[in-house]
Amino acid sequence: MKGTKVAYFFLLPALLYVLLFGLYPLLYNVSLSLRDVTFITYIQGTARFVGLGNYRELFANPIFQRTFSNTLLFTGLSILFQFTIGFLLALLFNRSFPLKGVFQSLIMVPWVLPIIVSGSFFRWFFSDNGMLNGFLLAFRLIERPIPWITSGHLPIFSVTMANIWLGIPFNFVLLYTGLQGIPEELLESAEIDGATGWQKVLFIITPLLRPVILATLTLGCIFTVKVFDLVWIITQGGPGDVSHLFSTLSYSLAFNKLHFGKASAVLIVMVLVVALLTALLNLFQREV
Repeated sequence: MKGTKVAYFFLLPALLYVLLFGLYPLLYNVSLSLRDVTFITYIQGTARFVGLGNYRELFANPIFQRTFSNTLLFTGLSILFQFTIGFLLALLFNRSFPLKGVFQSLIMVPWVLPIIVSGSFFRWFFSDNGMLNGFLLAFRLIERPIPWITSGHLPIFSVTMANIWLGIPFNFVLLYTGLQGIPEELLESAEIDGATGWQKVLFIITPLLRPVILATLTLGCIFTVKVFDLVWIITQGGPGDVSHLFSTLSYSLAFNKLHFGKASAVLIVMVLVVALLTALLNLFQREV
Protein backbone atom coordinates (compact mmCIF):
# COMPACT_ATOMS: atom_id res chain seq x y z
CA MET A 1 0.00 0.00 0.00
CA LYS A 2 2.83 2.39 0.88
CA GLY A 3 4.53 1.69 -2.46
CA THR A 4 1.27 2.46 -4.28
CA LYS A 5 0.98 5.85 -2.55
CA VAL A 6 4.56 6.69 -3.48
CA ALA A 7 3.84 5.77 -7.11
CA TYR A 8 0.81 8.07 -7.17
CA PHE A 9 2.93 10.83 -5.65
CA PHE A 10 5.40 10.61 -8.54
CA LEU A 11 2.51 10.68 -11.01
CA LEU A 12 1.11 13.86 -9.45
CA PRO A 13 3.24 16.37 -11.48
CA ALA A 14 2.24 14.75 -14.77
CA LEU A 15 -1.42 14.68 -13.68
CA LEU A 16 -1.34 18.36 -12.72
CA TYR A 17 0.26 19.23 -16.05
CA VAL A 18 -2.45 17.39 -17.98
CA LEU A 19 -5.22 19.03 -15.93
CA LEU A 20 -3.82 22.57 -16.16
CA PHE A 21 -2.55 22.62 -19.74
CA GLY A 22 -4.74 19.98 -21.37
CA LEU A 23 -8.11 19.41 -19.78
CA TYR A 24 -8.79 22.92 -18.46
CA PRO A 25 -8.13 24.73 -21.80
CA LEU A 26 -10.28 22.16 -23.59
CA LEU A 27 -13.21 22.56 -21.19
CA TYR A 28 -12.83 26.35 -21.29
CA ASN A 29 -13.01 26.30 -25.08
CA VAL A 30 -16.09 24.09 -24.93
CA SER A 31 -17.69 26.65 -22.59
CA LEU A 32 -16.81 29.52 -24.94
CA SER A 33 -18.16 27.64 -27.95
CA LEU A 34 -21.59 27.41 -26.27
CA ARG A 35 -21.82 31.17 -25.71
CA ASP A 36 -22.10 34.27 -27.88
CA VAL A 37 -18.67 35.62 -26.92
CA THR A 38 -17.50 38.80 -28.61
CA PHE A 39 -14.90 41.31 -27.46
CA ILE A 40 -17.52 43.43 -25.67
CA THR A 41 -19.38 40.56 -24.01
CA TYR A 42 -16.09 38.96 -22.97
CA ILE A 43 -14.90 42.17 -21.26
CA GLN A 44 -18.27 42.80 -19.62
CA GLY A 45 -18.83 39.15 -18.73
CA THR A 46 -22.30 39.22 -20.33
CA ALA A 47 -21.87 36.52 -22.98
CA ARG A 48 -25.23 34.77 -23.27
CA PHE A 49 -25.60 31.02 -23.52
CA VAL A 50 -26.58 29.95 -27.06
CA GLY A 51 -26.06 26.19 -26.77
CA LEU A 52 -25.25 24.72 -30.17
CA GLY A 53 -26.09 27.97 -31.94
CA ASN A 54 -22.49 28.69 -32.87
CA TYR A 55 -22.12 25.23 -34.36
CA ARG A 56 -25.33 25.56 -36.38
CA GLU A 57 -24.18 28.89 -37.77
CA LEU A 58 -20.78 27.47 -38.65
CA PHE A 59 -22.08 24.44 -40.52
CA ALA A 60 -24.47 26.68 -42.45
CA ASN A 61 -21.65 29.06 -43.36
CA PRO A 62 -20.12 28.44 -46.84
CA ILE A 63 -16.71 29.60 -45.58
CA PHE A 64 -16.71 26.95 -42.84
CA GLN A 65 -17.97 24.31 -45.27
CA ARG A 66 -15.07 25.09 -47.58
CA THR A 67 -12.68 25.13 -44.61
CA PHE A 68 -13.90 21.67 -43.59
CA SER A 69 -13.28 20.26 -47.09
CA ASN A 70 -9.95 22.13 -47.28
CA THR A 71 -8.78 20.53 -44.03
CA LEU A 72 -9.74 17.03 -45.17
CA LEU A 73 -8.09 17.56 -48.57
CA PHE A 74 -4.98 19.12 -47.02
CA THR A 75 -4.68 16.30 -44.47
CA GLY A 76 -5.38 13.47 -46.91
CA LEU A 77 -2.96 14.60 -49.61
CA SER A 78 -0.27 15.55 -47.09
CA ILE A 79 -0.39 12.19 -45.30
CA LEU A 80 -0.52 10.24 -48.58
CA PHE A 81 2.54 11.86 -50.15
CA GLN A 82 4.53 12.43 -46.96
CA PHE A 83 4.18 8.79 -45.96
CA THR A 84 4.75 7.36 -49.44
CA ILE A 85 7.85 9.44 -50.15
CA GLY A 86 9.16 8.96 -46.60
CA PHE A 87 8.71 5.19 -46.87
CA LEU A 88 10.46 5.00 -50.24
CA LEU A 89 13.35 7.09 -48.91
CA ALA A 90 13.58 4.88 -45.82
CA LEU A 91 13.82 1.79 -48.05
CA LEU A 92 16.47 3.49 -50.17
CA PHE A 93 18.59 4.52 -47.19
CA ASN A 94 18.26 1.11 -45.56
CA ARG A 95 21.24 0.04 -47.63
CA SER A 96 24.79 1.29 -47.98
CA PHE A 97 25.92 3.59 -50.77
CA PRO A 98 28.45 6.42 -51.16
CA LEU A 99 27.66 9.74 -49.41
CA LYS A 100 24.72 8.18 -47.59
CA GLY A 101 25.25 10.37 -44.53
CA VAL A 102 25.38 13.55 -46.63
CA PHE A 103 22.10 12.78 -48.38
CA GLN A 104 20.45 11.88 -45.07
CA SER A 105 21.44 15.29 -43.74
CA LEU A 106 19.94 16.98 -46.80
CA ILE A 107 16.66 15.16 -46.29
CA MET A 108 16.47 16.57 -42.77
CA VAL A 109 16.84 20.19 -43.91
CA PRO A 110 13.06 20.91 -44.09
CA TRP A 111 12.68 19.69 -40.50
CA VAL A 112 15.58 21.83 -39.24
CA LEU A 113 14.55 25.11 -40.86
CA PRO A 114 12.31 27.45 -38.80
CA ILE A 115 8.73 27.56 -40.10
CA ILE A 116 8.99 31.30 -40.73
CA VAL A 117 11.87 30.64 -43.13
CA SER A 118 10.09 27.78 -44.92
CA GLY A 119 6.81 29.67 -45.13
CA SER A 120 8.47 32.82 -46.47
CA PHE A 121 10.34 30.78 -49.05
CA PHE A 122 7.17 29.09 -50.32
CA ARG A 123 5.28 32.38 -50.36
CA TRP A 124 7.93 33.65 -52.79
CA PHE A 125 8.23 30.27 -54.57
CA PHE A 126 4.49 30.27 -55.47
CA SER A 127 4.20 34.01 -56.17
CA ASP A 128 3.51 35.28 -59.69
CA ASN A 129 7.17 36.24 -60.09
CA GLY A 130 8.51 33.35 -58.03
CA MET A 131 10.74 30.41 -58.78
CA LEU A 132 8.02 27.99 -59.88
CA ASN A 133 6.51 30.29 -62.50
CA GLY A 134 9.99 31.34 -63.59
CA PHE A 135 10.95 27.71 -64.15
CA LEU A 136 7.76 26.92 -66.07
CA LEU A 137 8.09 30.05 -68.20
CA ALA A 138 11.77 29.38 -68.92
CA PHE A 139 10.97 25.94 -70.33
CA ARG A 140 7.88 27.32 -72.11
CA LEU A 141 5.54 24.99 -70.27
CA ILE A 142 3.17 27.91 -69.64
CA GLU A 143 2.51 31.16 -71.49
CA ARG A 144 1.84 33.38 -68.46
CA PRO A 145 2.35 33.08 -64.67
CA ILE A 146 -0.04 30.80 -62.82
CA PRO A 147 -1.68 32.42 -59.75
CA TRP A 148 -0.69 29.63 -57.35
CA ILE A 149 -1.64 31.55 -54.18
CA THR A 150 -3.93 34.27 -55.56
CA SER A 151 -6.57 32.32 -57.49
CA GLY A 152 -9.81 30.88 -56.22
CA HIS A 153 -8.90 27.19 -56.19
CA LEU A 154 -5.10 26.71 -56.34
CA PRO A 155 -3.94 28.12 -52.95
CA ILE A 156 -5.02 25.07 -50.94
CA PHE A 157 -3.00 22.82 -53.27
CA SER A 158 0.00 25.15 -53.04
CA VAL A 159 0.07 25.10 -49.23
CA THR A 160 -0.45 21.34 -49.35
CA MET A 161 2.64 20.92 -51.52
CA ALA A 162 4.60 23.06 -49.07
CA ASN A 163 3.38 20.96 -46.14
CA ILE A 164 4.30 17.73 -47.93
CA TRP A 165 7.86 18.98 -48.31
CA LEU A 166 8.01 19.85 -44.60
CA GLY A 167 6.57 16.52 -43.42
CA ILE A 168 8.70 14.09 -45.41
CA PRO A 169 11.64 14.10 -42.91
CA PHE A 170 9.32 13.21 -40.01
CA ASN A 171 7.95 10.17 -41.85
CA PHE A 172 11.42 9.22 -43.07
CA VAL A 173 12.95 9.26 -39.57
CA LEU A 174 10.24 7.10 -37.98
CA LEU A 175 10.10 4.58 -40.80
CA TYR A 176 13.87 4.41 -41.22
CA THR A 177 14.25 3.79 -37.48
CA GLY A 178 11.68 1.01 -37.71
CA LEU A 179 13.54 -0.58 -40.61
CA GLN A 180 16.70 -0.71 -38.52
CA GLY A 181 14.91 -3.10 -36.15
CA ILE A 182 14.17 -5.71 -38.83
CA PRO A 183 16.78 -8.51 -38.73
CA GLU A 184 18.90 -8.51 -41.87
CA GLU A 185 19.04 -12.33 -41.73
CA LEU A 186 15.27 -12.47 -42.31
CA LEU A 187 15.54 -10.46 -45.51
CA GLU A 188 18.53 -12.46 -46.69
CA SER A 189 16.64 -15.73 -46.12
CA ALA A 190 13.71 -14.42 -48.15
CA GLU A 191 16.07 -13.41 -50.94
CA ILE A 192 17.65 -16.87 -50.97
CA ASP A 193 14.14 -18.34 -51.28
CA GLY A 194 13.61 -16.25 -54.42
CA ALA A 195 11.71 -13.24 -53.07
CA THR A 196 12.00 -10.09 -55.16
CA GLY A 197 12.58 -6.66 -53.66
CA TRP A 198 8.91 -5.67 -53.73
CA GLN A 199 7.84 -9.06 -52.37
CA LYS A 200 10.12 -8.49 -49.39
CA VAL A 201 8.57 -5.06 -48.90
CA LEU A 202 4.98 -6.31 -49.14
CA PHE A 203 5.19 -9.58 -47.24
CA ILE A 204 8.02 -9.08 -44.74
CA ILE A 205 8.88 -5.43 -44.17
CA THR A 206 5.35 -3.96 -44.17
CA PRO A 207 3.83 -6.50 -41.71
CA LEU A 208 6.79 -6.13 -39.33
CA LEU A 209 6.59 -2.33 -39.59
CA ARG A 210 2.83 -2.21 -38.94
CA PRO A 211 3.07 -0.68 -35.43
CA VAL A 212 5.52 1.95 -36.68
CA ILE A 213 3.40 2.66 -39.75
CA LEU A 214 0.24 3.16 -37.71
CA ALA A 215 2.06 5.34 -35.19
CA THR A 216 3.48 7.44 -38.05
CA LEU A 217 0.05 7.84 -39.66
CA THR A 218 -1.59 8.69 -36.32
CA LEU A 219 0.96 11.35 -35.42
CA GLY A 220 0.89 12.65 -38.99
CA CYS A 221 -2.89 13.10 -38.86
CA ILE A 222 -2.70 14.93 -35.53
CA PHE A 223 0.09 17.26 -36.65
CA THR A 224 -1.44 17.93 -40.08
CA VAL A 225 -5.01 18.73 -39.04
CA LYS A 226 -3.78 21.43 -36.66
CA VAL A 227 -1.22 23.06 -39.01
CA PHE A 228 -1.42 26.84 -38.65
CA ASP A 229 1.84 28.74 -39.08
CA LEU A 230 2.79 27.49 -42.55
CA VAL A 231 -0.61 28.28 -44.08
CA TRP A 232 -0.86 31.63 -42.30
CA ILE A 233 2.54 32.75 -43.56
CA ILE A 234 1.85 31.73 -47.17
CA THR A 235 -1.79 32.76 -47.69
CA GLN A 236 -3.34 33.86 -44.36
CA GLY A 237 -6.34 31.80 -45.43
CA GLY A 238 -6.87 33.90 -48.54
CA PRO A 239 -7.53 35.14 -50.99
CA GLY A 240 -11.13 35.60 -49.88
CA ASP A 241 -11.00 32.81 -47.26
CA VAL A 242 -10.47 30.10 -49.91
CA SER A 243 -7.46 28.44 -48.27
CA HIS A 244 -8.50 28.42 -44.62
CA LEU A 245 -7.94 25.37 -42.44
CA PHE A 246 -9.61 24.90 -39.05
CA SER A 247 -6.71 26.56 -37.25
CA THR A 248 -6.43 29.62 -39.50
CA LEU A 249 -10.19 30.16 -39.61
CA SER A 250 -10.36 30.00 -35.81
CA TYR A 251 -7.53 32.52 -35.53
CA SER A 252 -9.21 34.83 -38.05
CA LEU A 253 -12.56 34.65 -36.25
CA ALA A 254 -10.96 35.30 -32.86
CA PHE A 255 -8.41 38.00 -33.60
CA ASN A 256 -9.65 39.62 -36.81
CA LYS A 257 -13.41 39.49 -36.31
CA LEU A 258 -13.42 39.12 -32.48
CA HIS A 259 -16.01 36.31 -32.53
CA PHE A 260 -14.46 34.20 -29.77
CA GLY A 261 -17.44 31.87 -29.42
CA LYS A 262 -17.40 30.84 -33.07
CA ALA A 263 -13.60 30.59 -33.01
CA SER A 264 -13.81 28.18 -30.08
CA ALA A 265 -16.48 26.16 -31.89
CA VAL A 266 -14.12 25.74 -34.86
CA LEU A 267 -11.39 24.47 -32.52
CA ILE A 268 -13.75 21.97 -30.90
CA VAL A 269 -14.70 20.66 -34.35
CA MET A 270 -10.99 20.34 -35.10
CA VAL A 271 -10.44 18.36 -31.89
CA LEU A 272 -13.35 16.06 -32.76
CA VAL A 273 -11.96 15.44 -36.26
CA VAL A 274 -8.54 14.58 -34.80
CA ALA A 275 -10.16 12.27 -32.24
CA LEU A 276 -12.19 10.54 -34.97
CA LEU A 277 -9.18 10.01 -37.23
CA THR A 278 -7.13 8.68 -34.31
CA ALA A 279 -9.94 6.33 -33.26
CA LEU A 280 -10.27 4.98 -36.80
CA LEU A 281 -6.53 4.30 -37.03
CA ASN A 282 -6.55 2.59 -33.62
CA LEU A 283 -9.55 0.49 -34.67
CA PHE A 284 -7.72 -0.51 -37.83
CA GLN A 285 -4.69 -1.51 -35.77
CA ARG A 286 -6.77 -3.83 -33.59
CA GLU A 287 -8.53 -5.44 -36.56
CA VAL A 288 -5.42 -6.07 -38.66
